[in-house]
Amino acid sequence: MRVHIKVVGLPGAAQLRRFATRKLDVALSCFADRIEGASVRLLDINGADRGGVDKLCRIALTLKGHSAVVIEELGSNIQRSIERATERLHQRVSHQLARVVKVPGPLPA
Repeated sequence: MRVHIKVVGLPGAAQLRRFATRKLDVALSCFADRIEGASVRLLDINGADRGGVDKLCRIALTLKGHSAVVIEELGSNIQRSIERATERLHQRVSHQLARVVKVPGPLPA
């Protein structure tokens, strides 16, 4: 699974990338063979000078078969936003893959 993580306007970019990678690995390890790639964007919307609920974690996941799952989580703490986003992503991917109907071989004539 390819993972691209972009950090904008947040201090400690290297640590945030490692943290997000670990959380994604835990959340998606059981689906690894069904996932093509993931893109994670970590962003301080209002900039570092202003506090508040402005830390965004956006995860876009591409599943094999070209379906996509996008999760956004906004909060005042970026680590907590990453945790909530990866938890929600696990649930959404699990639900979406469970909906895929597998057709067993050709039907008898």
